[in-house]
Amino acid sequence: MGFYNYSALDSENIIKEGVLEGPDEAAIARHLMLQGFRPLDIQLHSSSRMSLPMFRFRSRKLTKSDINFFTKQIALLLNAGLSVDVALRVMKQQSGKPAFKEFTGQIERDLKEGKSFSQALARQPEYFSSMYINMARAGEEGGILPTMLVKISEYRTTFEDLKQFIVSASIYPVILIAVGAVALFLLVSLILPKFEVLFEGIGQQLPFHVRLLMDVSRLVSKNFFLIVLLLVLPPVFISAYLRTREGRQTADRLAIRLPLISGFVRDIETTKIFRTLEVLVNNGVHLATALKISSGVASNSEYQRLLNRATQALKEGQRVGKRIKSEGLLPDLAVELLSIGEESGRVGQVCGQVADHYENELRVRIKRLLALIEPVFILVIAFFIGYVVFSMLSVILSIGEIAV
Repeated sequence: MGFYNYSALDSENIIKEGVLEGPDEAAIARHLMLQGFRPLDIQLHSSSRMSLPMFRFRSRKLTKSDINFFTKQIALLLNAGLSVDVALRVMKQQSGKPAFKEFTGQIERDLKEGKSFSQALARQPEYFSSMYINMARAGEEGGILPTMLVKISEYRTTFEDLKQFIVSASIYPVILIAVGAVALFLLVSLILPKFEVLFEGIGQQLPFHVRLLMDVSRLVSKNFFLIVLLLVLPPVFISAYLRTREGRQTADRLAIRLPLISGFVRDIETTKIFRTLEVLVNNGVHLATALKISSGVASNSEYQRLLNRATQALKEGQRVGKRIKSEGLLPDLAVELLSIGEESGRVGQVCGQVADHYENELRVRIKRLLALIEPVFILVIAFFIGYVVFSMLSVILSIGEIAV
């Protein structure tokens, strides 16, 4: 059992807030509905949860989580029977974040000036993509705006889940590589120089591999900060170059040609493009518009140009599948299925199946790569450390033999 903060609408669409005790959020929601309320938000009541929003409310800009919350919340309120302007007013009153209040207030003011909901969203391009705006417009025109907002929320959640999977799967290998690299650097720069004094009194020449190791250690220890600078500067310069248009295009071209990376890029871009096409086409957006929007979703500039050319080909009366196939960037299976979908009039459904397939392929690729990287890197570190230990012990044992 625990205490939960809740906010809900009564029969007159007035927000009621309070605290209830229950086993979980679902039980609290059922209790509120039995009392004639429509739940808006239910959160566990604790000091840790209360302190986190207070910290976040100081932010002046909205985050992706804020936009996701906005999408889910306004869809819920519209499904509850509220108009868009009333829903925005409710959200503004409920929020304790100044930036969110200003954000919803601006959209509300745009609606009062006669703009549509999608037009109001288009005035804030830093928060809403062209895909989001076009789907909202399609929902307005078809009278199904709440349903479209739910679809947008599901779409964003799908990609957020995929992103979190990639990040979570990468945490352990990144930590392993970082700790191993630091350990090796400290071994060479701090520990090996301690043996130099010992080896100076041997009175005989050290083996070549030991002398090479000690020379490297001496170089690193005497130029510690210079070595660190030389290790840090190249990534900084590369990162700065990749931020330029030329650098980004160069990186994108390399990404689709390098053997190991190209497969991941292909699966990621295929998943993003076909998932976007699925959501847009299934909800009434014309294929030409959907292709244009998908070009903005693609991360790689080569894929963006491919979709722009496909959009132009469609406007000229050509089949998209044939135009895309000639480029060779997308998998043959995906292109063939898209062509079948064009002929059968089921483009949206086919795109969804393609996106599901390559999302699963991407997850399998990541798992296999990480399963390979971890033991390989452990073996590399173990080999190097073992080599250093063996070299030092061999010299120390030779000193013992001389003494005997």
